[in-house]
Amino acid sequence: MSKLRTAIDLIIKAYLGVAMAALFAMMMTIVVDVFMRYVFNAPVVGAFDIVEICLVVAVFYSMGAAISGFHEIVIDLVDQLAAKWLVDALIRLAALLSAAALVFIFMSMLTPAMQSYQYGEMRLELKMPVWIVWAVALVGMCGGLMASIANVISPRVAHHDELPVGGDGQ
Repeated sequence: MSKLRTAIDLIIKAYLGVAMAALFAMMMTIVVDVFMRYVFNAPVVGAFDIVEICLVVAVFYSMGAAISGFHEIVIDLVDQLAAKWLVDALIRLAALLSAAALVFIFMSMLTPAMQSYQYGEMRLELKMPVWIVWAVALVGMCGGLMASIANVISPRVAHHDELPVGGDGQ
């Protein structure tokens, strides 16, 4: 089980690297666009499309890291009162429900992605097919799904008695 968890963690770290690169590219595109617009009156062609695509990549590719690290918003009323085995069972149930929700979202994204491909939709400024952005988003969703499944199989979470003050180690 730990080899599977290690492999998934490596994939999720790679996904996070892609998300960080997309965030950096998005920020630099905005900075360069604003600079070029005000200094040379020549904005970056396709800046809007680039920022939009980078945002999609940043959101979907970072989802796995948030889920894997248990950084979702959690209300832990039961954690301090219940037995450790019950808390572990609830964590696994939450991970299973998270995986089910991500599968539902993934399946809901397939139809518009296929329609985008069939209709030949194109990005206005970059003249790039929109289905490529959908495909990138779907691949990013796989990272979140892998993290949820890994949390069902072997959750890695510290319990309250192990957490320092502040809850997140800071």
